[in-house]
Amino acid sequence: AGVPAETSVTVDSKGVCSCPVGHIMSDLNATGQTPRGFVKTCILCPFTSYVDASDPYTCRPCPDDLMSRDPSSGVCVCKQGYVEDSSIVAENTPAVISLVGRHVCLDRAVVATLTVAYKVAQYAKFSFYDTLDAGGSRTQEVTVEQSAPFMTYFMEAAAKCSSARNEEACQTLANLCALQLHDEEAPSCKVLEKLTQMVLNKEVHGFKGWNEGFPWTQYTEQPRDILFSTGINRVVSLNGEGSVVAMTLSKYALNGTFLGFEALTTQLTLCRGDERLLASYQKFGSNVRRECTVDLKTLIAEPEEPVFYELWVEDPVDVTGETLPIPALWPVPVIVANYREGASSPNAFLAEDLAIDWNVGSQELDKIVLHRRFFLVDHVSGRKSKGTTPDRLDPKLEVVRWAKQVILRVSLQQDDPSTPFDESVRIFAPYVVIAYEQQQTSIIPEEEMGFGGEDESYRYAPISFRSQYTMQLDGYWAAMLILFILMIIVTIIDFGVKASVRTQSSAMDPVGLAADFFGSVAGVFFWSVWFFAAYWFFFFKLQSEPTTLMPLENPHHSYLILVILAMVCKVMHVILLVYRQCCIDIFFIDWEKEKAPEDGISKPKKGELPNVSVWRYILIANEWCEMQGNRHTDVDFTLMFVLLFLAGLKFENLATQQPNASDLTPGDPNMVVRFFVISMFYFLVVLIQVLYKAVTYRFEQDPLDHFADLCQLANISTFILDEELHGYYIHGRAVHPHCDVNMQKMQANLEAEAEGNLPFRGLTQKGEADLNGASDVVFELYVSQAIRDKYRDHVSAATGAKRGPGRAEIQSQAQHKINDFLATQVVDNLAQNASDAVILPSILHKIISSPPAKIREAAVLIRDNGNLYSRVLLYGIEYDLILFDLLVFVIWDLVFVDVFIAALLTYVMAHAIVELRSKYGTANVAAKTLVDERFLS
Repeated sequence: AGVPAETSVTVDSKGVCSCPVGHIMSDLNATGQTPRGFVKTCILCPFTSYVDASDPYTCRPCPDDLMSRDPSSGVCVCKQGYVEDSSIVAENTPAVISLVGRHVCLDRAVVATLTVAYKVAQYAKFSFYDTLDAGGSRTQEVTVEQSAPFMTYFMEAAAKCSSARNEEACQTLANLCALQLHDEEAPSCKVLEKLTQMVLNKEVHGFKGWNEGFPWTQYTEQPRDILFSTGINRVVSLNGEGSVVAMTLSKYALNGTFLGFEALTTQLTLCRGDERLLASYQKFGSNVRRECTVDLKTLIAEPEEPVFYELWVEDPVDVTGETLPIPALWPVPVIVANYREGASSPNAFLAEDLAIDWNVGSQELDKIVLHRRFFLVDHVSGRKSKGTTPDRLDPKLEVVRWAKQVILRVSLQQDDPSTPFDESVRIFAPYVVIAYEQQQTSIIPEEEMGFGGEDESYRYAPISFRSQYTMQLDGYWAAMLILFILMIIVTIIDFGVKASVRTQSSAMDPVGLAADFFGSVAGVFFWSVWFFAAYWFFFFKLQSEPTTLMPLENPHHSYLILVILAMVCKVMHVILLVYRQCCIDIFFIDWEKEKAPEDGISKPKKGELPNVSVWRYILIANEWCEMQGNRHTDVDFTLMFVLLFLAGLKFENLATQQPNASDLTPGDPNMVVRFFVISMFYFLVVLIQVLYKAVTYRFEQDPLDHFADLCQLANISTFILDEELHGYYIHGRAVHPHCDVNMQKMQANLEAEAEGNLPFRGLTQKGEADLNGASDVVFELYVSQAIRDKYRDHVSAATGAKRGPGRAEIQSQAQHKINDFLATQVVDNLAQNASDAVILPSILHKIISSPPAKIREAAVLIRDNGNLYSRVLLYGIEYDLILFDLLVFVIWDLVFVDVFIAALLTYVMAHAIVELRSKYGTANVAAKTLVDERFLS
């Protein structure tokens, strides 16, 4: 007998109503009318539906069209030849069947084959490798048994894809394979791989490895053939439509549903913010880095399942450049850095070295494995299935995974002369590198945290996205190698010439040689780096067509090596120069004669020094000490205006990695271009000061000329030896009878000189017409070895006096002897033999400071119109100090990427050099001139 369509409700002893199996309880009868007496009625449900005990008033359709209700149990069961996936996944455990799988009917024969090959313990087991744990440690492997998405989707997807090539089922398998990072040993990947092996057409749309009827998950061709494929015809530019690299994403839900295509904008990063800035990486040539943190609590709380992507680049033209009716899509390969092959990770090196660049012959290309499908967040695989817990509730998520680092790289092709097209404005196939991070959720702090809190990174995970536009630079690096070799040759020649001059001048002291060596290396390396940086600035930032792209390595190791070498050598050079300046031999020759006694009879006692005022001597010594700490340029002024240009006017953004000099949008700088930008504005500010000083020195006396004039007024000459036989002489012998006079007499002397009543100033006392513009006051000096030895003996006798009551007397006598020796035996002899001893500088001397012949036999004076004696002052090493300050600024900026910190530290170091020069220079003047240091400022 059949089951009646309508029957009466059964009421038990407790007054609870119930219906037979397969019936629902209703207030209406089968005809839709209210039964007599308003009693409830039991109505039979269709055979393809069932009644849920939680809702006895509703007929629910069976989950699958191949199911019907079992008359005795009232449960939906699959028809003959089919089996429910949930019972297979639950391994026929009744309490679990309703909680796992998708409750769909699968081909029994196919399922039998699958269950033999893959047990639940295999396909539902999910392993996370290198997982972040408490204290920053790494757990080699975290295993989640009976992972929820695999308990839900695997069996259905594998069976339906195997038996009927069901599209959504095959897409689900691809998604599960992507969740396992395309691990070839994962059951989802193995099933898909086995099925694709049976496909005859293994080339869809001309792409090998794309099997007809199946999702394309992995490339089968050699990586170099894929990454250097020239199949993309689109032409790129820096302006207009071609300046944007348009890409498209195809999206899939976890259950395999195709969600459609959408234009790529900001989907590749989990960072959020200004959409324009986040999408600026699509501008061709713009190397962009976006970094942020994402709240893992928010990430975990997302109710939606992960979305899976495949990336395509739009190719709107054919090979001839004609526009296609519908833009073609070129597949973009994905390199998963966490991909594993057994115990090895062939792609891991890409995440460790973000700047790695390769060409078609690079050996690294043989290592990598390319895939297609990827995801950004996985907050489902780390959760066990609901049926695995005693309370049958949702288990807590154990591990969360996210895309920590995403790199999009686009490479420019090289022109092929054998074709009629210009390939240099076309691109190779772009590719994406993704590095995933996984973390145990148990270490995520529950409370919200402020910046800098302990364990902050466990809650707020760092995210990074980069776009990298590059090109093959083999020709450029070959030219750089040649330049480097030439640079070494120039350094050797420069140092060799300096060493040769030292040999001729008997000045082969180790400190001087070291200073020359470091100076040669620093100078050549600095200007090599400068031209290296200038090339990139002008050819990258100012290009109108895409012809030059920056190297990926930032800062490039060759730049780092050169600029660090230049800085170290320049620091050593300046330190040695300052040290040598603080060790020079210097003496002030006092020409003043003792005035005749008023009675005309008195004579000085024996051994008594001439009664000549010492204040002129102290004045000149103080003027010299004051000059020691002065420079032609002001480092404070320089740094202030460099900061104004770089930070205040935002010109530091000229160094951003996008090929547009007019775009000052903030961004990551290229450190090579930044070096040029900093040096450009630094030199600009210095040049302004130099020009200003050049103009003011025309109207206000040069401090070096001022010192020479002051020596004339004080009747004191300055004798300097900065090498064994080389030095400088400033002739200060006055043409007046006495200079230690009152103001009235001084004015009278000057008026007499102006009226021509006195001889000309200078050593030879020649007029301007005879001198023909040459100096007769300032000279470069070469002394004989005999003079040098005698002077050394006198100085040693003076400085060797022991401290005691008579030391001042001994030093005073020694000072007088040195003064007498230099005045009578050196300067007077030179003046008497001026025709031979005083010469003009030769061309070779002007270029390389080559000494005159026979310098060891007799003293020689070379007329100096350029105040070369400034070489023993900071004035004379201004160029070296400018490079020193600039290189120090650049190095600190390289460390902190902050011009304010760089300026502060440069200010400290520049002033430290000046203070050291002043302090130890003053001590040297006191020691060599025998003036008590208490008189010196």
